[in-house]
Parts: sequence; C-alpha cells; structure tokens
Amino acid sequence: MFIARCSPETLYRRFHGTGPRAIDRELTRIATPADDHRSWVVVDGGEVRGTASLARSRSGATEMAILVEDRWFRRGIGRALIGALTAHAERDGLDTITASIQADNERAVRFIRAVAPRASIRFVGGAELEVELPVAAVASGLVAAAIPTREAA
Repeated sequence: MFIARCSPETLYRRFHGTGPRAIDRELTRIATPADDHRSWVVVDGGEVRGTASLARSRSGATEMAILVEDRWFRRGIGRALIGALTAHAERDGLDTITASIQADNERAVRFIRAVAPRASIRFVGGAELEVELPVAAVASGLVAAAIPTREAA
C-alpha cells in the first residue's frame, strides 16, 4: 500500500501531523474526485508512487497538496504532478493556486522554489508558510514533464 511505503516523516509533512483518520479521509477523496476536488497519481509497476490534489478551501482558494513515496523522491514525480495540476488549473481559468507548508519543511520549500521560482512564500503564523503559485508561469514551464500522470477516476 502506498501510505505504508511512506515514512512517518513524509506523512507528518504532508498531513501536518494529523492522525490516521485524516490520511484515510484524504485517500478516499483521492479515489473519488468531485466538482470541488481533483486528484492525480503517478503509477509505476502497478503501484502508486505519488499523488497530487487540487481542492477548494473554505476560503474559496484552490489548494494543492502532493505526496510522493520516499524511495521515489528526486525522480521527477513531484514535478510531473505539479505540471498536471497546474495545466488543469490553467484550463479551468485559475490564476493562482495555494499550498500550506510547515515552516521548517526545507525540502518542500526548495522544491517549490525549483519548480515555481515566481511563487510567493510567506509566513502566516502557527509555524506555517503559505505558498501562492502563478498557474500560467508554472504550467508553461512544466508542460514537458517526463513522467505521465493520470487523473484519478
């Protein structure tokens, strides 16, 4: 199972320390897209290696979230997932998507700066950073992602 292959650190970073119920709820959401939520997966050898989702927040912003299996870090999966979700967001006419990152998550901050140099990253309190990605700039820079993704159905 995908989640079992992710380290506790990776799960903590993705789910901001929430427990197993939040993880189960998110996996159910990934498997059942709705009008306000879309998900993508990268599959290799019949196994999910990474997921990404776009969802409307309570404030009305469109938020993204990404989870990549630890052994598959630095293989282009996160980049491909960002490419897929920003291309979708661009087709939907969105200008910006957001993400929340723990302030001490240096790996995530480096990744965002690498794939979206024009992203705005600011501290919002509670040991959290808010990221705003300009959709068109990111999507145009990542259209040639090397790893194919599929929208979860």
